[in-house]
Amino acid sequence: MRTAARPLHQGSFVTQKSFMPPKLTLSQKLAQETRRLGRQVAGLVLPSWGHVARVAYDRRRARSVRVSEGVQAALDEISVLVIYQPAGLLDSTCWQVRWMAARGVAAVVVSNAPLSDDDRQTLAGMAHLVVERPNVGYDFGGYREGILQLSERGIRPRALYVMNDSMWFPLSEDSDILDRSRAAPEDVLGLFVDLDWRQRTIGNLDGSHIQSYFFRFSQRLLEDPEFWRYWTKMSLVSSKRIVIELRELRLARHFAERGYRVGGLHSWKQVVHYLLTLDDEDTMGQILRHQCQVNRKDAAVIEPLLHKGGLSALDIRDALRDQISRTNILVFSTALHPAVMTALGFPFLKKQRVPMMVGKRAKIIESGLHRDFPDPIAREVETWDAGFRGDARP
Repeated sequence: MRTAARPLHQGSFVTQKSFMPPKLTLSQKLAQETRRLGRQVAGLVLPSWGHVARVAYDRRRARSVRVSEGVQAALDEISVLVIYQPAGLLDSTCWQVRWMAARGVAAVVVSNAPLSDDDRQTLAGMAHLVVERPNVGYDFGGYREGILQLSERGIRPRALYVMNDSMWFPLSEDSDILDRSRAAPEDVLGLFVDLDWRQRTIGNLDGSHIQSYFFRFSQRLLEDPEFWRYWTKMSLVSSKRIVIELRELRLARHFAERGYRVGGLHSWKQVVHYLLTLDDEDTMGQILRHQCQVNRKDAAVIEPLLHKGGLSALDIRDALRDQISRTNILVFSTALHPAVMTALGFPFLKKQRVPMMVGKRAKIIESGLHRDFPDPIAREVETWDAGFRGDARP
């Protein structure tokens, strides 16, 4: 039932832009444009060069990749967890590996940075394999290495989870996320299906992709030689933008075109539906005010309505209904006010130190929501953004 709406008077909010990067100066705009042109050139060259890099990497694998056997046996379900923690192993990573092992998922931990002796020993005491490799190809290069290790050992699990450490996961000890993943009919399953910003720009609301920090591949797909061939022949590109273009945006599509089912446990469509059907005045007000603190584009649209007077938060939402449904505003689903994450039960929290995510974590701490997270995650969330400058750029 819709809560009673009341006008959001001008004095009822303060827009503090402490989590919003400053406007670009002219010189910064020129530098940004130069980088953009450079990326366009790289986008023409690197996809092909990535195959040369893959061949070179494979020739050096025996010398450059270190594999340590762990105490965990290979189980019917296996996770490849890629980490990059050059400053030392995080407690939350150890907690995640143990949490999954207790639920029947053995870990192959792939580190894209050298491990200390203590960290290597710690991981070996809870994982099936611990792999250290050069950071070639970023996360997907690490995914590939972990999958090659399984292939070379003849290990064919019933389900394969592929993850990286860019998120805290899961956010509760009793999370049912593995049960939901096991029950899902998709062959390529993600935690979150998002809409690429370029598809938003041209209005293509069918241009969705699975965010690449979590995949679950089904037994049906793992029995197909094409799955293993995909990773074996995958080019290695050390450009994050090109990796996103070639891998994150295309991986699920590659297998969908071969008849496999693709989907996610959560999606941007679910978020849009939540925002458009939310009937709680206070919650909608919090979401709108928060967005004005972290997103300049959204603030330019929302703030005039907040200042107009006589409008409730739900009135403002209704005035913006078309823009929300077309994802012109409130678009970064996983970075929105934590009320959205809580209501929809997202089992993960991104670690990105960009203003928008820093603002979300600050709101989580302010509200005390992190106290419900597992202790290692709660402690890290509290200190993760220490020293962050409010005017820092993503």
